[in-house]
Amino acid sequence: MINYYYETIFHLYNEIFFSKFIFFVVSKEKKNIKELNFIFCDDNYLININKKYLNKNYYTDVITFVNYENKNLYGDIFISIKRIKYNSFKFKKLFFNELKRVMIHACFHLIGYKDKNKFEKKIMYKKENFYIFIFNKKYVC
Repeated sequence: MINYYYETIFHLYNEIFFSKFIFFVVSKEKKNIKELNFIFCDDNYLININKKYLNKNYYTDVITFVNYENKNLYGDIFISIKRIKYNSFKFKKLFFNELKRVMIHACFHLIGYKDKNKFEKKIMYKKENFYIFIFNKKYVC
C-alpha cells in the first residue's frame, strides 16, 4: 500500500501513476511494498525533521525513515516540493522526472542501497535514470 499525505499546497495530479511507478521499480528490485507513506512538505517542515531526528541543520530534498522486514518495505518518506522545484531547475530536468527520481531514491534507501561515497552515489544515480527512462518509455510514450 502506498499512501500520500500533503503538508503543503502541492498535490500529485495522479497518485495512481506515481504508485505504478514505485511498484514497478520495487518489483524490478525483487522487493514488496507493504506500506509506504509519502509526505509532501515544504523546506521548513523538512528542515525541522532533519534537526529533530537526524541532528542536521540543512535543507534536503528527501528524508527516509526505514522499516524493512525481509523483502517487505515499510517506510515514511518526506519530500520537500520546494527542493524538487529548485533541483529540477538547477539540473535542467522536468519537475515530475525529478520528483520520480527522488521518490525512487528514497525507495532504494529502503531496499538497502547507500550513497555515502562516489561509487555508491553513481550506482544509485544510474539506477534512478534507468528506471525513469524505462518507465517513461513504457507508460508515457
